[in-house]
Amino acid sequence: MQTLTKHYIDGTFVESHGSEVMDIIKPTNRQVIARVTMADEQDTKQAIAAAKSAFITFGRSTKEERTQILPPTASGGFCAR
Repeated sequence: MQTLTKHYIDGTFVESHGSEVMDIIKPTNRQVIARVTMADEQDTKQAIAAAKSAFITFGRSTKEERTQILPPTASGGFCAR
């Protein structure tokens, strides 16, 4: 079974500092399909700081500029192992 241990923060996948792991359950049959390492306080603070920083420029970007940034995550390519 796949266990995801990274978070997408500030444009890159970073290893989680957390130790708690959560099951990802498929709602149609209640089967566990993956596990994910939960973010801890350090991961959360890092993500919030990155989001605040990115908002300054990303919030002013055009739709076209955003589509150049988002495809790796929007297409489902966000599952780093």
